Amino acid sequence: MIVGTAPRPGGRKQANRDAILELLREHRQTTRTELAHLSGLSKATVTEIVDLLLGEGFVREVGKRQAGRGRSQVVLEFDPEARLVLGAQFDDGSCTAVLADLCARPRLRAIRPIHGPDPAGFVDALCACVEELRPQAHAPILGLGVGAPGSVEPAGRRVTISVPYGWRDVPLADLLEARLDLPVVAANRAKVAALGEVWQGAHETIDDLVYVHVGSGIAAGMVVNGALSFGSSGGAGELGHVTVIPDGPVCGCGNRGCLHTVASEPAIIRLARAKARQVEGTSALSRLTGGLLGQVSLELVRQAAEQGDAAALETLAEAAAHLGLALANVVNLVNPRMVVIGGPIAEIGEPFLAPLRREVRRRALWDALAGLEIVPSALGHDAGAIGAAALFLERLESIPGPARMSGPPLAASGELRSQHGARPTNPRRAPAATGRRGTRRASRAGDGKGGLMGG
Repeated sequence: MIVGTAPRPGGRKQANRDAILELLREHRQTTRTELAHLSGLSKATVTEIVDLLLGEGFVREVGKRQAGRGRSQVVLEFDPEARLVLGAQFDDGSCTAVLADLCARPRLRAIRPIHGPDPAGFVDALCACVEELRPQAHAPILGLGVGAPGSVEPAGRRVTISVPYGWRDVPLADLLEARLDLPVVAANRAKVAALGEVWQGAHETIDDLVYVHVGSGIAAGMVVNGALSFGSSGGAGELGHVTVIPDGPVCGCGNRGCLHTVASEPAIIRLARAKARQVEGTSALSRLTGGLLGQVSLELVRQAAEQGDAAALETLAEAAAHLGLALANVVNLVNPRMVVIGGPIAEIGEPFLAPLRREVRRRALWDALAGLEIVPSALGHDAGAIGAAALFLERLESIPGPARMSGPPLAASGELRSQHGARPTNPRRAPAATGRRGTRRASRAGDGKGGLMGG
């Protein structure tokens, strides 16, 4: 069972070890003396812990550093590949999984198709990905994080509802753990994609970010003041079920006029077909489908828009206006520095993003718009899988050494936190979390910047 209040295994000694390990992850290269200063522990305690971490493979000695006129000091370097973690996301029609290091950097990738909405097919696809990646791991695998469609309860075990797939109370983590014999934690796919953008995208210095997934469903992941927002029951970010047309079309959730009914991928396809029929075969969509408009897909809408087709462009502008209305309210409420658009819609690019920016600019308050950028995902289809790996690392109470790797699964021993006990995403606000992003930041060159609401 994943709990958020379990005592740290091993007491004070384990806590000291974990604190030093976090500092090593924060500072790419450091010394025993610096670790003693940063931690407040004695040099003897730090030396003992470093020797333990050297034996566990988390740190290596990489030379010496001369500090003034004193004795040279041995330089220590954290090894992010000492342990590995799996991350996976269920996309529309496929599952993407990555084998990542302790900074959530993907090392290997696997993709499998998903056929139909049955949860068993999703589990089969993910297990096939894991079975491809597992033999290639050069270090122990700690567990699996999953980005799932729909709302996931706070413990990260069950998908409570997924409107696009008709799921209710699917015990996703239990199903996967029974097949894989690995601890599993899940969250909504937009939430984990937001983590992916913060951990490994071009936005690692941004503390306030909203990621919007637009595909078979619409959902948002919100990073506020450096921490991923889940809400009290895990339902934060259900953007697709914000009402944008009072008394509009009936949604699968039971409400009327939800954003999902007018701006999701199925809604865009329905509208494109209707507009193509209105122009009696002169639309590029008619040519691309050979007159069989029932075969219209989002990809064909993209191609038609690139050709300047009026029906396709009007369809995208209308859907973007509905999404822009909902996003303007999010911008006013949350005041993010960046909005990242992901999912299949991001591949359409400017024919969708340009009218989206215009609508947000038209409706949001000027002070909330100051400095705001609306950009496509930097990680594309990998955002969710990378973020799912980051999710597992954030929920991990303590990175186990070899002795504990051979014990009971982490999920069973209470060493995974609930969402309320997870480490904050922003390292500058919580020293315990600085290692992953601090180490990553030191290894990256540059920071992607765009213009006002552009990029």
